[in-house]
Amino acid sequence: MRFLMFPYAQSLIFYYLSAVDPLASMLSRLWSPAMFCFSIMKKYSTLTLAVAAACSLAACSAPQNHPATNVTLKDAFADDFLVGVAVAQPIIDLNDTAAIGLICQQFNAVSPESVLKPEYIHPSPDTWDFAPGDAYCDFAAQHGMKALGHTLMWHNQTPDFFWLNDDGSVRTDDEMRASLEEYVEKTATHFAGKVYAWDVVNEIVSEEGDYRNDKGWEKYYRGNKDDLVTLAFSTAQRCDPDAELYYNDYNMWRQTKVDGVVRLVKMLQQRGIRIDGVGIQAHWGLNYPDMKDVETTIDRLYDLGVKVMITELDIDMLPFSKEGQMTGRAMYDPALQREEFMRWLNPFPDGLPADVEQQIADRYEEVLRTIYNKRDKISRVTFWGLHDGISWKNDYPIPNRVNYPLLFNRDLSKKKAFDQVVSIAAH
Repeated sequence: MRFLMFPYAQSLIFYYLSAVDPLASMLSRLWSPAMFCFSIMKKYSTLTLAVAAACSLAACSAPQNHPATNVTLKDAFADDFLVGVAVAQPIIDLNDTAAIGLICQQFNAVSPESVLKPEYIHPSPDTWDFAPGDAYCDFAAQHGMKALGHTLMWHNQTPDFFWLNDDGSVRTDDEMRASLEEYVEKTATHFAGKVYAWDVVNEIVSEEGDYRNDKGWEKYYRGNKDDLVTLAFSTAQRCDPDAELYYNDYNMWRQTKVDGVVRLVKMLQQRGIRIDGVGIQAHWGLNYPDMKDVETTIDRLYDLGVKVMITELDIDMLPFSKEGQMTGRAMYDPALQREEFMRWLNPFPDGLPADVEQQIADRYEEVLRTIYNKRDKISRVTFWGLHDGISWKNDYPIPNRVNYPLLFNRDLSKKKAFDQVVSIAAH
């Protein structure tokens, strides 16, 4: 039992269990929600990373235990846009050969779930750790995939010392600008030539189109936030001049929010600061958004002269996610974990009925057909996770549920949604 007391050991066990057994997946998240996000997997020796990288290279050519497919995602849309996937770092570090084989088979671009975020790279004022990010970049290079850098400036997964002093007092604006510039400078310089693009700023625009004021940079910085965004982009441009530079945000079917993003892009352009693209996060559901609104957003962004990407795509089908993303601590109220609530909030713990699986397949087809019809304006589509067992949607917006938001099942077999998606390009 002493072995199980170490978070790293726990993650090794439950990572594999969650891939094949929904019950084990739930137990792993009950043990520690943070563990499910793999945030504790930060420190590895150089030898371990090198061995994992070498083994993963062989995995692409080795026989895999998932069904062969005649048409892959990357081949189906080869003439249209890149097809990417967010990679959970344990897939790389633990040399999950089956998952690696599926990634190599289906995708030509990758995004890191967490290892290029500030809490991993710069967890304390005197600590810098690029090793997990290097392993991610090596993985992409060895398999001929484009590696995205995600993300340099964000209010989440960023240590408080970026904007607070040790005593909890707020740092001055000059100190915050210095901490941001130092972080972007060191990080972008280190990964220059390893990533093809950066999500430079993430989720800074509110639903009403102005800047957010609730967390992190947005909450504590007192000055003009245009200047802070400008600093992030200009520093990234200076330190990694060959990388494309993006803004990334969610709920961008709401045109009031798109108004704010359009203003941000134009502000940078007017200041002579390069911005190459905008990512439309696609954490969507069975009944939202209306794809006509998404079409409008694609057109508005494309007209700015920047690339448009569909990022972080998954389709949530569980209750409490029907009308948009539900956030806040209320969703984590222990009362919602009681049996009478979970019967409704977690209706499919043992698998999907055929009719519900068909609903997901039809919704995925609707979403991808809309994107395909705009393929002349879309440069990349990225799915946020490889398979259902390791999706963040099992724990968000309500923890400890069994969700089915991706194209591959927990055993890596493809869903009906996969077949309906790849058939779009054939017609």
